[in-house]
Amino acid sequence: MELATRRPFAGMPRLSAILNMPGEFDAIRKTIRHLCAQSVRDQLELIIVATPEKAARIDATSLDALGASQLLTVPRMPTAAAGWVAGIQAARAPVVVLCEDHSYPEPHWAEALIEAHERDYAAVGPAMRNGNPGSLISWANFLLCFIEWSSLDRSQLAATAPGHNTSYKRDILLAYPDLERRLVSERLLHFDLGAKGHHILLEPRAATNHVNISRAGSYLAHSFYGGRVFGGGRAQEWPKIRAWACAFGFPLVPLIRLRRILKLLDSPAKRRESRFWAALPWIMAGLALHALGEAAGYTLGPGAAMDRYMSFELRRAEHVNAADKALLKDVPAFATAAHSAF
Repeated sequence: MELATRRPFAGMPRLSAILNMPGEFDAIRKTIRHLCAQSVRDQLELIIVATPEKAARIDATSLDALGASQLLTVPRMPTAAAGWVAGIQAARAPVVVLCEDHSYPEPHWAEALIEAHERDYAAVGPAMRNGNPGSLISWANFLLCFIEWSSLDRSQLAATAPGHNTSYKRDILLAYPDLERRLVSERLLHFDLGAKGHHILLEPRAATNHVNISRAGSYLAHSFYGGRVFGGGRAQEWPKIRAWACAFGFPLVPLIRLRRILKLLDSPAKRRESRFWAALPWIMAGLALHALGEAAGYTLGPGAAMDRYMSFELRRAEHVNAADKALLKDVPAFATAAHSAF
Protein backbone atom coordinates (compact mmCIF):
# COMPACT_ATOMS: atom_id res chain seq x y z
CA MET A 1 0.00 0.00 0.00
CA GLU A 2 1.45 3.36 -1.02
CA LEU A 3 0.41 6.62 0.60
CA ALA A 4 0.82 10.01 -1.04
CA THR A 5 -0.14 13.21 0.81
CA ARG A 6 -1.08 15.89 -1.66
CA ARG A 7 -0.17 18.90 0.47
CA PRO A 8 0.86 19.70 4.07
CA PHE A 9 -1.87 19.98 6.68
CA ALA A 10 -2.45 23.42 8.19
CA GLY A 11 -4.09 21.60 11.10
CA MET A 12 -5.60 18.24 11.86
CA PRO A 13 -8.81 17.57 9.94
CA ARG A 14 -11.95 16.83 11.94
CA LEU A 15 -13.56 14.49 9.41
CA SER A 16 -11.95 12.12 6.89
CA ALA A 17 -14.12 11.17 3.92
CA ILE A 18 -13.09 7.92 2.23
CA LEU A 19 -13.95 7.50 -1.43
CA ASN A 20 -13.06 4.47 -3.56
CA MET A 21 -12.06 4.99 -7.18
CA PRO A 22 -12.22 1.55 -8.85
CA GLY A 23 -12.67 3.06 -12.32
CA GLU A 24 -12.19 6.41 -14.02
CA PHE A 25 -11.88 9.68 -12.12
CA ASP A 26 -14.98 11.10 -13.81
CA ALA A 27 -17.05 8.53 -11.90
CA ILE A 28 -16.18 10.21 -8.57
CA ARG A 29 -15.91 13.80 -9.79
CA LYS A 30 -19.49 14.72 -8.83
CA THR A 31 -19.09 13.38 -5.30
CA ILE A 32 -15.87 15.37 -4.96
CA ARG A 33 -17.64 18.55 -6.08
CA HIS A 34 -20.21 18.06 -3.32
CA LEU A 35 -17.46 17.49 -0.77
CA CYS A 36 -15.73 20.67 -1.92
CA ALA A 37 -19.01 22.56 -1.45
CA GLN A 38 -19.27 21.65 2.25
CA SER A 39 -19.69 24.51 4.73
CA VAL A 40 -16.68 23.16 6.70
CA ARG A 41 -14.61 21.96 3.76
CA ASP A 42 -11.48 23.42 5.40
CA GLN A 43 -11.93 20.84 8.20
CA LEU A 44 -12.48 17.98 5.77
CA GLU A 45 -9.89 15.46 4.56
CA LEU A 46 -10.63 13.44 1.43
CA ILE A 47 -8.89 10.10 1.00
CA ILE A 48 -9.18 8.65 -2.51
CA VAL A 49 -8.39 4.93 -2.65
CA ALA A 50 -7.34 3.65 -6.08
CA THR A 51 -5.22 1.00 -7.74
CA PRO A 52 -1.88 2.20 -9.22
CA GLU A 53 -3.09 2.20 -12.83
CA LYS A 54 -6.07 4.41 -11.92
CA ALA A 55 -4.27 6.76 -9.52
CA ALA A 56 -2.49 8.69 -12.27
CA ARG A 57 -5.84 9.78 -13.72
CA ILE A 58 -6.89 11.89 -10.74
CA ASP A 59 -7.50 15.59 -11.43
CA ALA A 60 -5.63 17.13 -8.50
CA THR A 61 -6.98 20.62 -9.17
CA SER A 62 -10.49 19.45 -8.29
CA LEU A 63 -9.38 18.93 -4.67
CA ASP A 64 -8.07 22.46 -4.03
CA ALA A 65 -11.07 23.61 -1.97
CA LEU A 66 -10.59 20.90 0.66
CA GLY A 67 -8.62 21.29 3.87
CA ALA A 68 -6.54 18.22 3.06
CA SER A 69 -6.40 15.26 0.71
CA GLN A 70 -4.59 11.97 0.33
CA LEU A 71 -4.20 9.55 -2.52
CA LEU A 72 -3.94 5.98 -1.29
CA THR A 73 -2.90 3.29 -3.77
CA VAL A 74 -3.68 -0.35 -3.10
CA PRO A 75 -2.61 -3.30 -5.27
CA ARG A 76 -6.22 -4.37 -5.81
CA MET A 77 -9.69 -3.55 -4.55
CA PRO A 78 -11.73 -6.77 -4.42
CA THR A 79 -14.51 -5.14 -2.38
CA ALA A 80 -15.59 -1.65 -1.41
CA ALA A 81 -14.90 -2.68 2.19
CA ALA A 82 -11.24 -3.37 1.35
CA GLY A 83 -10.83 0.17 0.05
CA TRP A 84 -12.63 1.72 3.01
CA VAL A 85 -10.47 -0.20 5.50
CA ALA A 86 -7.30 1.07 3.82
CA GLY A 87 -8.67 4.59 4.00
CA ILE A 88 -9.71 4.26 7.65
CA GLN A 89 -6.21 3.11 8.58
CA ALA A 90 -4.63 6.10 6.81
CA ALA A 91 -7.13 8.73 8.00
CA ARG A 92 -5.86 11.71 10.01
CA ALA A 93 -9.21 12.73 11.54
CA PRO A 94 -10.84 11.13 14.62
CA VAL A 95 -14.05 10.63 12.62
CA VAL A 96 -14.31 8.85 9.27
CA VAL A 97 -17.22 8.71 6.85
CA LEU A 98 -17.76 6.26 3.99
CA CYS A 99 -18.59 7.87 0.66
CA GLU A 100 -19.82 6.58 -2.70
CA ASP A 101 -19.59 7.75 -6.28
CA HIS A 102 -23.41 7.86 -6.44
CA SER A 103 -24.22 9.62 -3.15
CA TYR A 104 -24.08 13.42 -3.09
CA PRO A 105 -24.13 15.13 0.32
CA GLU A 106 -25.88 18.43 1.01
CA PRO A 107 -23.67 21.44 1.94
CA HIS A 108 -24.11 21.11 5.74
CA TRP A 109 -23.65 17.33 5.80
CA ALA A 110 -20.05 17.35 7.08
CA GLU A 111 -20.75 20.10 9.63
CA ALA A 112 -23.67 18.12 11.06
CA LEU A 113 -21.61 14.92 11.30
CA ILE A 114 -18.72 16.68 13.04
CA GLU A 115 -21.04 18.34 15.57
CA ALA A 116 -22.87 15.08 16.30
CA HIS A 117 -19.60 13.22 16.90
CA GLU A 118 -18.64 15.71 19.60
CA ARG A 119 -21.04 13.65 21.72
CA ASP A 120 -20.73 10.01 22.72
CA TYR A 121 -21.88 8.30 19.52
CA ALA A 122 -19.93 5.50 17.85
CA ALA A 123 -21.68 6.13 14.53
CA VAL A 124 -23.78 8.90 13.01
CA GLY A 125 -25.92 8.24 9.97
CA PRO A 126 -27.37 10.77 7.51
CA ALA A 127 -30.88 11.29 6.21
CA MET A 128 -31.16 9.55 2.85
CA ARG A 129 -32.92 11.13 -0.13
CA ASN A 130 -33.76 9.52 -3.44
CA GLY A 131 -31.39 11.05 -5.98
CA ASN A 132 -33.17 9.61 -9.05
CA PRO A 133 -36.89 9.74 -8.21
CA GLY A 134 -38.14 9.49 -11.78
CA SER A 135 -38.04 5.67 -11.90
CA LEU A 136 -40.32 3.16 -10.19
CA ILE A 137 -37.43 0.70 -9.93
CA SER A 138 -35.31 3.37 -8.26
CA TRP A 139 -38.07 3.95 -5.71
CA ALA A 140 -38.35 0.22 -5.07
CA ASN A 141 -34.58 -0.06 -4.57
CA PHE A 142 -34.56 3.03 -2.34
CA LEU A 143 -37.43 1.79 -0.15
CA LEU A 144 -35.85 -1.64 0.28
CA CYS A 145 -32.43 -0.20 1.17
CA PHE A 146 -33.06 3.16 2.85
CA ILE A 147 -36.67 3.49 4.01
CA GLU A 148 -35.61 3.55 7.69
CA TRP A 149 -33.52 6.70 7.15
CA SER A 150 -35.53 8.58 4.54
CA SER A 151 -38.04 10.64 6.53
CA LEU A 152 -36.10 11.94 9.51
CA ASP A 153 -37.56 15.03 11.20
CA ARG A 154 -35.32 15.02 14.29
CA SER A 155 -32.11 13.55 15.64
CA GLN A 156 -32.75 10.12 17.11
CA LEU A 157 -31.02 7.00 18.36
CA ALA A 158 -31.29 3.93 16.15
CA ALA A 159 -30.14 0.32 15.99
CA THR A 160 -28.68 0.77 12.52
CA ALA A 161 -27.70 3.51 10.06
CA PRO A 162 -27.47 3.53 6.24
CA GLY A 163 -24.76 1.29 4.85
CA HIS A 164 -21.92 2.83 2.82
CA ASN A 165 -22.95 6.34 3.93
CA THR A 166 -22.39 6.33 7.70
CA SER A 167 -19.69 8.06 9.78
CA TYR A 168 -17.79 6.44 12.65
CA LYS A 169 -15.32 7.27 15.38
CA ARG A 170 -12.13 5.91 13.87
CA ASP A 171 -10.70 4.33 17.02
CA ILE A 172 -13.85 2.24 17.51
CA LEU A 173 -13.56 0.80 14.01
CA LEU A 174 -9.86 0.09 14.36
CA ALA A 175 -10.59 -2.02 17.44
CA TYR A 176 -12.06 -4.66 15.08
CA PRO A 177 -9.33 -7.05 13.84
CA ASP A 178 -11.76 -8.25 11.13
CA LEU A 179 -12.95 -4.80 10.07
CA GLU A 180 -13.14 -5.60 6.35
CA ARG A 181 -15.53 -8.47 7.01
CA ARG A 182 -17.58 -6.24 9.32
CA LEU A 183 -17.93 -3.53 6.67
CA VAL A 184 -19.16 -5.98 4.04
CA SER A 185 -22.58 -5.90 5.70
CA GLU A 186 -22.73 -2.80 7.89
CA ARG A 187 -26.07 -3.69 9.44
CA LEU A 188 -24.34 -6.58 11.18
CA LEU A 189 -21.55 -4.23 12.32
CA HIS A 190 -24.18 -1.91 13.77
CA PHE A 191 -25.82 -4.77 15.64
CA ASP A 192 -22.43 -5.60 17.14
CA LEU A 193 -21.81 -1.97 18.12
CA GLY A 194 -25.13 -1.97 19.95
CA ALA A 195 -24.29 -5.24 21.68
CA LYS A 196 -21.06 -3.65 22.92
CA GLY A 197 -22.99 -0.75 24.44
CA HIS A 198 -22.26 1.85 21.74
CA HIS A 199 -24.87 4.29 20.45
CA ILE A 200 -25.81 5.18 16.87
CA LEU A 201 -27.41 8.54 16.03
CA LEU A 202 -29.42 9.50 12.97
CA GLU A 203 -28.91 13.16 12.08
CA PRO A 204 -31.39 14.73 9.61
CA ARG A 205 -29.16 17.79 9.00
CA ALA A 206 -26.58 15.44 7.46
CA ALA A 207 -28.54 14.67 4.30
CA THR A 208 -27.30 13.01 1.13
CA ASN A 209 -28.88 12.35 -2.27
CA HIS A 210 -28.41 8.71 -3.27
CA VAL A 211 -28.75 7.53 -6.89
CA ASN A 212 -30.31 4.07 -6.82
CA ILE A 213 -30.34 1.15 -9.21
CA SER A 214 -32.98 1.67 -11.91
CA ARG A 215 -32.42 -1.16 -14.43
CA ALA A 216 -34.73 -4.12 -13.95
CA GLY A 217 -32.20 -6.94 -14.27
CA SER A 218 -29.69 -5.15 -12.05
CA TYR A 219 -32.32 -4.43 -9.40
CA LEU A 220 -33.44 -8.06 -9.20
CA ALA A 221 -29.88 -9.41 -9.11
CA HIS A 222 -28.85 -6.81 -6.51
CA SER A 223 -31.76 -7.89 -4.29
CA PHE A 224 -30.80 -11.57 -4.44
CA TYR A 225 -27.04 -11.14 -3.99
CA GLY A 226 -27.54 -8.55 -1.27
CA GLY A 227 -29.71 -11.03 0.61
CA ARG A 228 -27.14 -13.78 0.22
CA VAL A 229 -24.31 -11.55 1.47
CA PHE A 230 -26.41 -10.54 4.48
CA GLY A 231 -27.56 -14.09 5.26
CA GLY A 232 -24.09 -15.55 4.82
CA GLY A 233 -22.54 -12.93 7.09
CA ARG A 234 -25.25 -13.22 9.72
CA ALA A 235 -25.07 -17.00 9.99
CA GLN A 236 -21.28 -17.22 9.95
CA GLU A 237 -21.06 -17.98 13.67
CA TRP A 238 -24.46 -19.63 14.11
CA PRO A 239 -25.09 -23.33 14.77
CA LYS A 240 -26.33 -25.08 11.64
CA ILE A 241 -29.71 -25.80 13.16
CA ARG A 242 -30.35 -22.09 13.73
CA ALA A 243 -29.27 -21.21 10.20
CA TRP A 244 -31.59 -23.81 8.67
CA ALA A 245 -34.48 -22.72 10.90
CA CYS A 246 -34.11 -19.13 9.70
CA ALA A 247 -33.80 -20.29 6.09
CA PHE A 248 -37.09 -22.19 6.27
CA GLY A 249 -38.81 -19.03 7.49
CA PHE A 250 -37.86 -17.03 4.38
CA PRO A 251 -41.41 -16.94 2.85
CA LEU A 252 -42.52 -14.80 5.80
CA VAL A 253 -39.72 -12.26 5.43
CA PRO A 254 -41.19 -10.28 2.48
CA LEU A 255 -44.48 -9.83 4.35
CA ILE A 256 -42.69 -8.72 7.53
CA ARG A 257 -40.58 -6.22 5.63
CA LEU A 258 -43.54 -4.95 3.62
CA ARG A 259 -45.43 -4.31 6.84
CA ARG A 260 -42.42 -2.37 8.15
CA ILE A 261 -42.28 -0.25 4.98
CA LEU A 262 -45.97 0.57 5.28
CA LYS A 263 -45.52 1.50 8.94
CA LEU A 264 -42.78 3.95 7.98
CA LEU A 265 -44.81 5.34 5.08
CA ASP A 266 -47.46 6.28 7.61
CA SER A 267 -49.35 8.92 5.65
CA PRO A 268 -50.95 9.20 2.20
CA ALA A 269 -48.51 12.01 1.40
CA LYS A 270 -45.47 9.80 2.09
CA ARG A 271 -46.92 6.98 -0.01
CA ARG A 272 -47.61 9.38 -2.89
CA GLU A 273 -44.15 10.94 -2.71
CA SER A 274 -42.47 7.53 -2.81
CA ARG A 275 -44.83 6.27 -5.55
CA PHE A 276 -45.42 3.28 -3.31
CA TRP A 277 -48.51 1.81 -4.98
CA ALA A 278 -47.12 2.13 -8.51
CA ALA A 279 -43.79 0.62 -7.40
CA LEU A 280 -45.40 -2.16 -5.34
CA PRO A 281 -44.87 -4.98 -7.90
CA TRP A 282 -41.16 -4.13 -8.03
CA ILE A 283 -41.02 -3.84 -4.26
CA MET A 284 -42.52 -7.30 -3.81
CA ALA A 285 -40.20 -8.83 -6.40
CA GLY A 286 -37.18 -7.31 -4.67
CA LEU A 287 -38.35 -8.44 -1.22
CA ALA A 288 -38.93 -11.99 -2.44
CA LEU A 289 -35.52 -12.26 -4.10
CA HIS A 290 -33.73 -10.73 -1.12
CA ALA A 291 -35.43 -13.26 1.18
CA LEU A 292 -34.50 -16.11 -1.16
CA GLY A 293 -30.89 -14.90 -1.24
CA GLU A 294 -30.89 -14.59 2.53
CA ALA A 295 -32.05 -18.20 2.86
CA ALA A 296 -29.30 -19.30 0.45
CA GLY A 297 -26.77 -17.40 2.55
CA TYR A 298 -27.96 -19.05 5.75
CA THR A 299 -27.61 -22.56 4.32
CA LEU A 300 -24.82 -22.28 1.73
CA GLY A 301 -22.84 -19.28 2.88
CA PRO A 302 -22.14 -16.18 0.78
CA GLY A 303 -20.32 -18.08 -1.97
CA ALA A 304 -19.32 -15.72 -4.79
CA ALA A 305 -22.20 -13.36 -4.04
CA MET A 306 -19.93 -10.59 -2.78
CA ASP A 307 -17.96 -10.48 -6.04
CA ARG A 308 -21.17 -10.03 -7.99
CA TYR A 309 -22.72 -7.66 -5.49
CA MET A 310 -19.75 -5.30 -5.64
CA SER A 311 -20.42 -4.48 -9.27
CA PHE A 312 -23.65 -2.78 -8.23
CA GLU A 313 -21.90 -0.71 -5.55
CA LEU A 314 -18.66 0.17 -7.34
CA ARG A 315 -19.99 0.62 -10.88
CA ARG A 316 -23.37 2.27 -10.42
CA ALA A 317 -23.40 3.79 -13.92
CA GLU A 318 -23.79 0.28 -15.36
CA HIS A 319 -26.96 -0.30 -13.34
CA VAL A 320 -29.09 2.77 -13.97
CA ASN A 321 -31.31 3.55 -16.94
CA ALA A 322 -30.34 5.96 -19.70
CA ALA A 323 -32.10 8.94 -18.10
CA ASP A 324 -30.40 8.37 -14.75
CA LYS A 325 -26.91 8.09 -16.23
CA ALA A 326 -26.96 11.86 -16.68
CA LEU A 327 -27.45 12.29 -12.92
CA LEU A 328 -24.11 10.57 -12.28
CA LYS A 329 -22.20 12.99 -14.50
CA ASP A 330 -20.73 16.12 -13.04
CA VAL A 331 -21.82 19.60 -14.06
CA PRO A 332 -20.56 22.91 -12.67
CA ALA A 333 -22.00 23.50 -9.21
CA PHE A 334 -25.15 25.63 -9.21
CA ALA A 335 -24.41 26.66 -12.78
CA THR A 336 -27.94 27.70 -13.61
CA ALA A 337 -31.16 28.39 -11.76
CA ALA A 338 -32.61 25.31 -13.42
CA HIS A 339 -29.90 23.05 -12.00
CA SER A 340 -31.20 20.38 -9.63
CA ALA A 341 -30.56 20.50 -5.88
CA PHE A 342 -27.68 18.06 -6.29
